[in-house]
Amino acid sequence: MALLLLAVLACISFCTVNGQNPVQVPYVPGITPNNFPGRVTSSTFTLKLPLCYFSQTLAGCTAAQCEIWLVVAQGVDDLIFFYYYFLNTGQNRFDSVKGVPLDFNVNSYQAALTSGKSFFMTKVGTQQSFPCDEPTAMQVFRVGSDSTCVAGPPTCNGPLPANTDARVKYVLYDPIASKKVEAESQWSQPILLTKVKDLVNIDESFGKRSGAMVVITTVLTCLTALLLIGLITALALTCSGVGRGKQDITAPTPLGSLRVKRYNTHNVHSPTSSTSVPNPNI
Repeated sequence: MALLLLAVLACISFCTVNGQNPVQVPYVPGITPNNFPGRVTSSTFTLKLPLCYFSQTLAGCTAAQCEIWLVVAQGVDDLIFFYYYFLNTGQNRFDSVKGVPLDFNVNSYQAALTSGKSFFMTKVGTQQSFPCDEPTAMQVFRVGSDSTCVAGPPTCNGPLPANTDARVKYVLYDPIASKKVEAESQWSQPILLTKVKDLVNIDESFGKRSGAMVVITTVLTCLTALLLIGLITALALTCSGVGRGKQDITAPTPLGSLRVKRYNTHNVHSPTSSTSVPNPNI
C-alpha cells in the first residue's frame, strides 16, 4: 500500500508539469578544483561556467537576448526522503513550473530562505557570454556572493543558510517570446556548505590546540611575566629610595669679625696691614 501511494504521488508530481519540457543538456554543474581559493564556505560556493553547452540559438531570442540562469534548490540524496523529494523540495518545485512562464516573485530568494525547501533563480549572463573558445583562465560563478540582497530583488544572488546543502542546475531562459526555460542542464550532486560550529561546542583544551598556537601562547605568557617583574622591581626601588642623589649641604659661614683690607696711598711706603673691624650686625 505504501509503495502504491508513493507511485501515485510520483505520477502526480510528474503530471503537474505543464507545457513542453526543456531540452536536456548533457552537463552537470560542478565545484571549482581544490586549489581554487574559497571554493566552498559557510554561505557561498564557486561553480564552473557551462561554456559551449548552451550554444544553440532559440527561435524566440537571439544570443544577445537569451539568458542563462542558475537554479539553486535544497538537495536530497537519500531514498528515505523519497516522499518529500516528490512533494516538498526545491528540485520538485522547480520541475513543476519549468514548463510554464516563470514568475520570479513567487519563487524568490527571500521565499526560499523562509520556507527552507524551495528554490530561487539568479541570472548568470546572456547566451553570448559563454562562447566555445577555450578560455585562458578559469571562468567561475560564485553563488551567494551578494550579502546585501535580503531586501533586494527576488532574483538576487544572496548568501545561503549555514549548515545546509544545495543542488544547482543551469537553464537557458527566453525572456522575449515564451518567458520559459527552453534548455536545462542536469542537477548537480549535493553541495555541502562548510559547517559552522557552535561556540559552546568548541574544545579549548590544551591538547586540541595547534603547535603554532602553543608556541605563541607560551611566548606571550613569558613576555607578560617579564614585564610584570620589571614593573614590580621599578616600584620597589622607587619606594625604598635607592638611587636617590645625596644633597651636599654646606654649612653657612659663622658670623664673627670680618677682616677688611686697608689700602694706603701710594706715597706712603709703609707696608699694608689688616685691621680687624667689628661686625656691626653682631
